[in-house]
Amino acid sequence: MATLLGGVDLTVKKLDGTTEAVKVRQLPVRLLQTYLLKLDDEAAAVELFCDKPEGWSDTLTIESFTAVVTEGERLNSETFFAWLQRRIARQERLVPNSTGEVGKTVLSHSLTSLPKSV
Repeated sequence: MATLLGGVDLTVKKLDGTTEAVKVRQLPVRLLQTYLLKLDDEAAAVELFCDKPEGWSDTLTIESFTAVVTEGERLNSETFFAWLQRRIARQERLVPNSTGEVGKTVLSHSLTSLPKSV
């Protein structure tokens, strides 16, 4: 159902005690490269998932922040890993052995054996 709706509606609580209704979205393929660059920056990923400006995630309670991370990863992991496998396979065709151990690991796993969250 989330795929049909483009994401999941969630009410987040802010540090000032207010709440905000947001959509944790399933990212379009065009944004998967951006997501890859933000994997190590959870705050930026939260803002990407909710299509919010930089700094918005700093206003959330830790519980709401964690809920957005969890939902965003759940919604996007399958599509992201399929995209990542295709990307690595293309790179390996162009420059064999260029992706190292990470590339070999990703390419050797089926989508069902990859982590459910990033």
